[in-house]
Amino acid sequence: MRFYDISGKEISSDDFVSMYADSYYIGNEKLCKRTPQSSTYTEQEIDRILCEGIKTPLDVVHILAWKLGKIKHKQSTDRFVYAKDWVGAESFKVYRYKKEFDIKTVSCHISDNIERLEAQAETDPQGVLNELKALGTDGIGTVYLVTLLYFISRGKYPIYDRFAKIAVDAIIGDKRPGEAIVYKDLPDKKSKAFDTLYDEYLLDYSRNLYSIFKDEYKENRDIDRALWVYGHCFSQNKGNG
Repeated sequence: MRFYDISGKEISSDDFVSMYADSYYIGNEKLCKRTPQSSTYTEQEIDRILCEGIKTPLDVVHILAWKLGKIKHKQSTDRFVYAKDWVGAESFKVYRYKKEFDIKTVSCHISDNIERLEAQAETDPQGVLNELKALGTDGIGTVYLVTLLYFISRGKYPIYDRFAKIAVDAIIGDKRPGEAIVYKDLPDKKSKAFDTLYDEYLLDYSRNLYSIFKDEYKENRDIDRALWVYGHCFSQNKGNG
């Protein structure tokens, strides 16, 4: 497994994390021109929620706004500033695909049951995913349910998106920036395959992360940021399945 800078020159693991994680933030060099950048304030708040745990429904709103790209990062220097269809987020009035999304149900359910969900996540992550799916979360798909599991478990199970997965596959496959990576979507939450999502998909991804970064992955959020930026540096071939 090798790490490369944007030009394709081999670098160390530490330099990889530092270089690409720095590029994650507004004000720093964009290593991949099409990569959106984030505000420091927003990331600090997200890290706080991850560390301290979900305490309120608004914590869940912030998590989903962050993951769904509904935050205006350039304006979010000391508070969350939302995209047009999420300006009512803190009153639980948001939209997905031009339809109102019931964010209040999922946010309040997680907040009201967080101690039980945290305990369940320790041994039954699939059960937590199934419970979240059953809440009628029509506005959010599988990747976002996995994101909620990540925060409920306080990082025990990895966050997941296509760019991080592409980055991990590129590192394992010794690919340089600019090369093509095959990417397959996670199973739709309405499919039978969702019932084995953790064992059949997420467990393998977790093992790959461990093989690359060992225990440092769970201790260093900059690894997630670096992977997200790095994944934007590759072209994607849509796989089947």
